[in-house]
Amino acid sequence: MTQSTDSHSLQVKTVAKVRGHRIPKRRFTRWALYYFILYVVLPVLAISLLADALMYFLFTRFTDHCYALFCLLN
Repeated sequence: MTQSTDSHSLQVKTVAKVRGHRIPKRRFTRWALYYFILYVVLPVLAISLLADALMYFLFTRFTDHCYALFCLLN
């Protein structure tokens, strides 16, 4: 093999051709960020907030101790 053949086989295609049309490579867009925040970040935060509120209720009701950051607020 020659050097040009080796370097050509190691290159990654950045543009695909479909029926003669050049299709650009996928990229992370602003809409992808919005969907990630809406469907991943916000549900995780909501579940965490509910779990934290539940733990606060359980600790204050049954052990008479404060829990996490709520100790600083009282």
